[in-house]
Amino acid sequence: MEDYGAVHSIPNREEKYQYVNRTGDDFTSIGIKGGKFEGVVYKYGKVTVGEEEDDQGNLPFSYEYDILDNNELPREHFGEDFFILIGDILVDVIDKQVGNDTNN
Repeated sequence: MEDYGAVHSIPNREEKYQYVNRTGDDFTSIGIKGGKFEGVVYKYGKVTVGEEEDDQGNLPFSYEYDILDNNELPREHFGEDFFILIGDILVDVIDKQVGNDTNN
């Protein structure tokens, strides 16, 4: 994976991510650096936030994603742990964009 800028740590995780802009793309992708999914590049699609909080006071959300480069990892490698990881990254990205990042 080419280096396209700053690497961001995900709070409470060993993985890190960075923004990736590939030639010809009109969107920004995410590249994972470190951990089980090192080198995987993906992009988010539609993100939907729920209207009501759950019992823990969180707003549930759902999202679509496309894996653009699986770094030669087999399909069965991408299970619930990958989905949780990219959900954590999405929350971190949103927190940074709205200025709620308490880690910086």
